[in-house]
Amino acid sequence: MIKIVFVAVLALFSVSLISTSFADTGCRRDCEPPTLGVLYTGQKVVEKGFTINDKSFDVAERTQTVPTTALRTGQPVNVKIITYENSGATYLRDVSLSIGSFEDDRHKNILATISFQQPFTGLLNRPLASNSDVSQTTKVDDPTGLLKDVAITASEVDSYRTKVEMSFKILRSLDNSDIIIQTMDAKRHTGYNVLYDAIKVGGKDITEKLAPPAKTPPPPPLKQLQKKVPLQNIECRDGYEKVTRNNGAVACVSTYTADMLRSMGHAS
Repeated sequence: MIKIVFVAVLALFSVSLISTSFADTGCRRDCEPPTLGVLYTGQKVVEKGFTINDKSFDVAERTQTVPTTALRTGQPVNVKIITYENSGATYLRDVSLSIGSFEDDRHKNILATISFQQPFTGLLNRPLASNSDVSQTTKVDDPTGLLKDVAITASEVDSYRTKVEMSFKILRSLDNSDIIIQTMDAKRHTGYNVLYDAIKVGGKDITEKLAPPAKTPPPPPLKQLQKKVPLQNIECRDGYEKVTRNNGAVACVSTYTADMLRSMGHAS
């Protein structure tokens, strides 16, 4: 009888330990972030998960070196990323592409990041229509002005795979640089793939010309006179004409009013 009780207690204690173990990991079912190639089991779920200017690569490792794509400053760059989310495409929340150098999380230099994001408040159980545009939010983090003409579109390939297409131009020359792709699902499981030496940019740096400041419209004629502006130098804002009334007063009026006053002999 004592043996039976002891075995029962031991069994309960073991179950408790197992339950606690699962609770500690917080990982009862899906703990895998979206992937561009293979699952943790090694199963390949995406073919050619990364494409840059029509060059496609399998993304088989978290970090891998790929053939360097040579670019010129100002040249259009077109990137296509295929992600697989094992809970379904609607659970994909973020696909980000960064340009820079990466050794590990503590040793990296990110120059610019382009992100496609879907809100966490979206409906998670309603599948997207095939080839539908699922773009919700796009974000560009470019503190040094490296990129220009950034555009992002996203569409569902099937119920598990999403295609994210990004286009942009690079304005400065770069030595061999890495591309870092980060993905996240609705449970905030985050993964990354580093493509070492993915791009090299040659050519002269392109300096963006700043738009000229908007011209401030001139104040009303009365205020210009108060500032001692000569009558002949008084200006009118766009769309208005300056007329001088017979009493010497200056006014800014519409073209129609100016024509009427002149025809009636009240102004010149």
